[in-house]
Amino acid sequence: MPIDTTPVVDTHVHVWDIERSDLYWMTPELEHLLRPLRRTFTPDDLDPLRRAVGVDQVVIVQAARSAWDHAWWFRLAETYPWITGVVGWVDLEAPEVGEQLDRYRQHPSFRGVRATAENVPDPDWLARPSVRRGIRAVAERGLTLDLLVRTEHLPHVPRLAEENPDLRLVVDHLAKPPIASGELTLWRERMAALVPYPNIWCKVSGLLTEAGPSPTAEAIRPVVAFALEQFGVSRLLWGSDWPVSTLAADYVATFHTLLEALGPLAERDRAALFGGNALRVYRLPAGDSPGGLRSAP
Repeated sequence: MPIDTTPVVDTHVHVWDIERSDLYWMTPELEHLLRPLRRTFTPDDLDPLRRAVGVDQVVIVQAARSAWDHAWWFRLAETYPWITGVVGWVDLEAPEVGEQLDRYRQHPSFRGVRATAENVPDPDWLARPSVRRGIRAVAERGLTLDLLVRTEHLPHVPRLAEENPDLRLVVDHLAKPPIASGELTLWRERMAALVPYPNIWCKVSGLLTEAGPSPTAEAIRPVVAFALEQFGVSRLLWGSDWPVSTLAADYVATFHTLLEALGPLAERDRAALFGGNALRVYRLPAGDSPGGLRSAP
């Protein structure tokens, strides 16, 4: 049954060409974990999967940093009508960060950039004056800033929200809570500290890959319930994190596991979490939903 006419939006998918993409995060140390991802993933691979669960639109989020990758993502958005947004990457510390953002803004699918704090050795990277200057440039252009962060980076996020009250900040993957270890106390404290800032949103994505050997609805339910309690449906977005999510489960199973973990939601709330909020945060076209979310088989 459709949830309503709001488009269903997957706000977090990656595509890459294994021969050309700048996959800086596929380090030799992670070879044993990432081997299944060492191939090309394209929209043609994703299309039947997103159709199977009723996804109308997707947002490509950077998994590479090169100019070639960005040009490819923009071409894909021109080719596939259901790719309605691209969240790219810029060097936030570069003196010419504003010029780079302006070049990308020439493409109608460009919606923002991602700050990849997780991939920087310095846990205080987000507090650097040079990084904050770059983030101001993002804010000044009305773009969205995704944050690839973990628990150790969260103390710096409130300051970014205060300095840039008009900037839409999206915490990807709920800041990757340590679900497998169960040591969630510090994560909860630091996530709760973000609640007073209405320009901070959270993406319910990538959770099964943090659940260790038990990627089940029961394993992720505590963090999903916490996010709902603290931020409410109105500040949560859904994303699959495909194809990285396939390390834990396939696309359809990932989707239905999250539905199970969320539990019963009012139709209006489901529409917001799975689409309506994404339209606002990433300024996506409303369009028409051909049928809404598919029921679990």
